[in-house]
Amino acid sequence: MIIAIVGGTLIDGTGRDPVPNSNVVIEDGRVAKVGSARAIDVPRGAAVLDATGSTVIPGIIDCHVHSTYRSRDLRRHLQNPPSYNILASTEILRETLECGVTTVREMGGADIGFRKAVDEGIIVGPRIAVCIVMMSQSGGHGDTWVPAGFRLPKRAWLPSGVADGVDEVRKLTRELLMAGADFIKVCATGGITSLTDDYDEPQMRVEEIGAAVEEAAARNKRVAAHAEGITGIKNALAAGVYSIEHGWFMDEECVETMLREGTWWVPTLALVPRSRERRWEDAQWSEAQLADEARKEEEIYQAQLKQVPLWKDAVERGIKVAMGTDQSHRLLVGENLCELGFMVEWLGMSPMDVLVASTSRAAQCLEREKDLGTLEPGKIADVLVIDGDPLDDITILEERSRLRLIMKEGGIVKNRLETRDFEFGRQRGGTGIWSGNSSVAID
Repeated sequence: MIIAIVGGTLIDGTGRDPVPNSNVVIEDGRVAKVGSARAIDVPRGAAVLDATGSTVIPGIIDCHVHSTYRSRDLRRHLQNPPSYNILASTEILRETLECGVTTVREMGGADIGFRKAVDEGIIVGPRIAVCIVMMSQSGGHGDTWVPAGFRLPKRAWLPSGVADGVDEVRKLTRELLMAGADFIKVCATGGITSLTDDYDEPQMRVEEIGAAVEEAAARNKRVAAHAEGITGIKNALAAGVYSIEHGWFMDEECVETMLREGTWWVPTLALVPRSRERRWEDAQWSEAQLADEARKEEEIYQAQLKQVPLWKDAVERGIKVAMGTDQSHRLLVGENLCELGFMVEWLGMSPMDVLVASTSRAAQCLEREKDLGTLEPGKIADVLVIDGDPLDDITILEERSRLRLIMKEGGIVKNRLETRDFEFGRQRGGTGIWSGNSSVAID
């Protein structure tokens, strides 16, 4: 089937100027033709979706999510079998897609079965790149040991991510790549939700991280580093990681290194302020914490505010930024696009720059720019149609009611556009539902 999205203002993800009154022609799940309606004809017999008065953009790419479920309430978590958590994860994936995110980089929690199930249409969700587990030293951010004397089984379908010393790191890296990991993730610092560490503690020595980088490179794969505190960020950069996740407390030396080496930064800015808001609104949610989350987040938030000038300067100088949220069962499910407003406010990016960082630049971070991230001929047809102009106010993308069309690989997830058959000019309204990778539901 050929589908034409007509009449909308096109923002194609490249950073080029918007194109008013555009036509986007989609065939076999890919963009066939795109541009001004004056230059692009609609093929006879196409299903026409009328986007007049709306904005057409590529699907959003979130470069940092955790898309599998576990209950925040420890008692309930221990009562839930692994199969329950796997099935509950399908709702997280659906919610992520239905807020406009069509591709994710899964940073620990999903194995290749999730990727395969989405690709084959067994479950509904964004396409997924997986690392399977996040690698951690003993007692580190990815170690689930508790003072009761055992490791809490968080996601029982996954292997252990704990590795100590260069040899163990090499072995685990090789095993994860053998198991189908698209990339490797290491924990170079502690974190907010981990019980036995603090967010600013360096973890894994440079040689250990370097071993993961070397083994990944042998398979043409990359290493992403969870890194919040300054020493851990510097260790990860010295080891040659591909991306810094969070990276909140980088300094000028880190910025210089990242600019020189072309290291990606996935800043996950909304996470801490949104968590603080949730604590004020939901005491039960706050009290369910196992680690000392509230104290850590308050310290981080106050320090983040002081970091804003450095972040803005880094962005102005050209540091490579890709959008990521750190969405998880804990927070931000279906609210991923709140990150975009923080990128404007805290990074000093223009709305256009934010859209580019969330589409074509994010695709580059995933090394999928040949297929994803822009609305150009030959690219996979991941398309959003929005009621309003995100260049006037990027935060309208947070309002899911404004999403008039969500399309993934030419398949319609949601449709609130007027539809007509081009050959006969017959108007049809309706609600679209998910219908696979290359078909369309318009009645």
